[in-house]
Amino acid sequence: LDTGIMMFSPDAMIFCLIHKMDLIPKAQRQELFEHRKAELEHLSKPLKISCYATSIWDETLYNAWSKIMSLLIPNVNELERKLEKFADHIQADEVLLFEKATFLVVAHHMRKEHSDTHRFEKISNIIKQ
Repeated sequence: LDTGIMMFSPDAMIFCLIHKMDLIPKAQRQELFEHRKAELEHLSKPLKISCYATSIWDETLYNAWSKIMSLLIPNVNELERKLEKFADHIQADEVLLFEKATFLVVAHHMRKEHSDTHRFEKISNIIKQ
């Protein structure tokens, strides 16, 4: 890795979106992703890297960017604690906090399990309309 990162930003967060995973047969996706992730982790040592398997054809790209956004917000744990109090106060099953420009989920609190793994992206799309 570039020594500039080590010199000037040793705590930098590195994110890698391993894209077009939809082109890989489902039976091989996880194995290929883990292999590429291991290669990238080795190449980025001693820095840590976060890898995400993504595709434009499903929710994976949206989810990856939402996770990255949450990691970049320094007080996300405090936001989630406040969302928990708010959800308890209004007895909501779930409360979401979206970023204004992108409508990516920044933080959320869930009091009840939901089976729809695509719900954040669906809600985001409804709000944008």
